[in-house]
Amino acid sequence: MKTKNVLTIIGLITAMTFLFACASENKIVLKKFISGKTKVLVCPVHILDNQTSLYDTISSKKIVEYINGKKYAVASVTQLCPPANNEWRGNEAKMLTNSINLFIEFVKKNNLPEDTYILYPEFLKAGQNSTVIAVHYCLLNNKGEIAMRGLLNSQWDEFKKVNPKTNNDCVDVFINGFEEKMKK
Repeated sequence: MKTKNVLTIIGLITAMTFLFACASENKIVLKKFISGKTKVLVCPVHILDNQTSLYDTISSKKIVEYINGKKYAVASVTQLCPPANNEWRGNEAKMLTNSINLFIEFVKKNNLPEDTYILYPEFLKAGQNSTVIAVHYCLLNNKGEIAMRGLLNSQWDEFKKVNPKTNNDCVDVFINGFEEKMKK
């Protein structure tokens, strides 16, 4: 029981750190995205575990199918890849913040067309069995402003509903989190 309480407290601290440490979402930028008159470039998913770092376009294609199917935007997979944040930290919120900062700088340097958004998803895995521990994502406009960001792990219902084991499961976790953001 004590372990569960400690894990709950750690999860809450992580969530609070994330909310206050990360660059915040810009509601105006998100509202423009929600208007449905934009394009979205979906980067290859960055899969990071404690042994390797790689990119996955199969998962990106599934995310594109989801966004297009919901008619949230006209989505396509891009080969644009921001520099990967391969630095493991004990604080997951800091890991996401570092990834977002690299992503923002990357977008600012790439001069994307007006009304174009770019989405960068990350799947984090750890341990000998590459257990999925989190799904991160960030949606930026062409100026590098944050429309949406997400940190989904075992503390969040969107993650618990799926209990991800595979990359396909991670896509489902992403979809759950994205849907929740779109409802707000």
